[in-house]
Amino acid sequence: MSTSDKTAWTALGHDLERAHDAGVTAASAGLRDAALGALRLTGPGVGTLADAAVTSATPFVRAPLLARMSAARLLHQPDDGGVLCPACRVQFPCATVQVLR
Repeated sequence: MSTSDKTAWTALGHDLERAHDAGVTAASAGLRDAALGALRLTGPGVGTLADAAVTSATPFVRAPLLARMSAARLLHQPDDGGVLCPACRVQFPCATVQVLR
């Protein structure tokens, strides 16, 4: 794996972790929402329950997104070691590949 690929995976991991944290924060707020009335949850376990809920849902949300990103990257990858993006016809890596990194 090249240094740029490692950097890209590190950045992606950071972005996914931030998204997970935002999801847990939103789920925690939802579970504590007064509008739930008697179903409202309080106490120190709410954060753990929210994290479990987000962790359980994440693969179902992430999989379609990652599949689309992978398909887009394949469309913009020279298959013959060429220097031009086959979709954009510009110097590889094109803007699409750079964003997907």
